[in-house]
Amino acid sequence: MNESRELVNREDRAILANISGEAFFSNQATLGSYTVPARAAGQAYALSSVFGRTELFDMGDDRKGEKYWSAKQIAQSVIGEHNPDADLRRFGVFLCQGERPTEDELRAAQTRQDAFFLDQIQQADLLYSRAPHRPDSITDVQRRAARALGIDRPWVVKMAAMSECPACGGTVKAGAAVCRYCGVILDEEKAAKFGIVRRATDHGVTAGFSNDAAKAATQEAPDSPDGVKSASPDGAESATTGGAAGTVRKRKNWL
Repeated sequence: MNESRELVNREDRAILANISGEAFFSNQATLGSYTVPARAAGQAYALSSVFGRTELFDMGDDRKGEKYWSAKQIAQSVIGEHNPDADLRRFGVFLCQGERPTEDELRAAQTRQDAFFLDQIQQADLLYSRAPHRPDSITDVQRRAARALGIDRPWVVKMAAMSECPACGGTVKAGAAVCRYCGVILDEEKAAKFGIVRRATDHGVTAGFSNDAAKAATQEAPDSPDGVKSASPDGAESATTGGAAGTVRKRKNWL
């Protein structure tokens, strides 16, 4: 067998069409790798050629075998025609019967793509209804499907990852130092960088600014005459009222 001969048969050609704006890559092992180009902006489709090819393989005992794969067979494998999980026809890729796609072929491809995109949108709606604080559960394919069909959904924009506060169950951004709802410190180290420390209140332990942070935020002043507000050392705003029973201090907490 002459291994130096041309393994590609350029007289045997199949044409793939792609109506999608996405490019696709397919590795066919010993038959080579293939790229299906994306449709250019303003164009109805993109075309690519697949040629017949002879596959060489080792049979053992220093023997070599060969098998010829037609262009149509390779093209069908590239688009995953017999593999439902990798079927590119869902995205708008198909094998043309001739040198160019016909109007019927283009309509059929558009119908398949629309049906697939609608199914992806329905799946994303279900995922979002179950876990709106988990935007990472929505796939890029589902977002592209909504954009392609012009369907507006709250999950189309890739939102920041969210997590659940272990104390109150509120939805907060992942990595937040303090819960915006109940004030519980979620990240001690990060909170300390901003001068936020634990503070005991009648309702439990919540976050509060340290004395240093409070002093930086307010200017200290001595107690003023009755009924006049002033800043206290811990940064809380206070007011004093006089009376026979003595001075009563009303405090307005930071949080």
